[in-house]
Amino acid sequence: MTAAKNSRAALLAFVGTQILPHEADLRRMLTRLGVKAHERDDIVQEVYCRLLRLDSVEHIDDPRAYVFRMARNVVLGQIRRNRVVSIMTMQNLDDLHVADATPNPETATAARVELNQVLGLIRDLPDRCRQVFELRKVHGLSQAETAARLGVSENIVEKETAKGLTAILKTLSATPLLTRPVLASAEGARHVAD
Repeated sequence: MTAAKNSRAALLAFVGTQILPHEADLRRMLTRLGVKAHERDDIVQEVYCRLLRLDSVEHIDDPRAYVFRMARNVVLGQIRRNRVVSIMTMQNLDDLHVADATPNPETATAARVELNQVLGLIRDLPDRCRQVFELRKVHGLSQAETAARLGVSENIVEKETAKGLTAILKTLSATPLLTRPVLASAEGARHVAD
């Protein structure tokens, strides 16, 4: 047999002996997540397809954990693609040990208020300082690009950027952010971490 056939035979043997015995547990986990029967079959099939596409299985220390993690990734991929997700699936997402990266409404509101406050501070900067600061920090232009666009030296761009940043930080440190009271009142007695 060639090396490719040996590799393929080893992969099939691995799946048959190390993965297949965990299929029932995998299906139970998917059921607990609220995945419908026809979707469970698709997910399990996708897991097997992904396993059989591997070049090697030497990196797999714990086959059961690996196949569960792979199934979790397939489910998450489906959730990202679907516009409608089962309430049961969403309720049981904690079983997948996946942190939701989307902010809660209170955090999103606080971030908007904070952003508006900082944008207001930028608008209040002197004209040239504001123009330099916006081009550098908001639009992401380099120091040279900013200098060329405004027709000033790079030294002036550097000084105006530092002046603007100093003024904004000084104002922010002198007055508490408006978001802290918003968060405190929105979350009730929960502690707001700084």
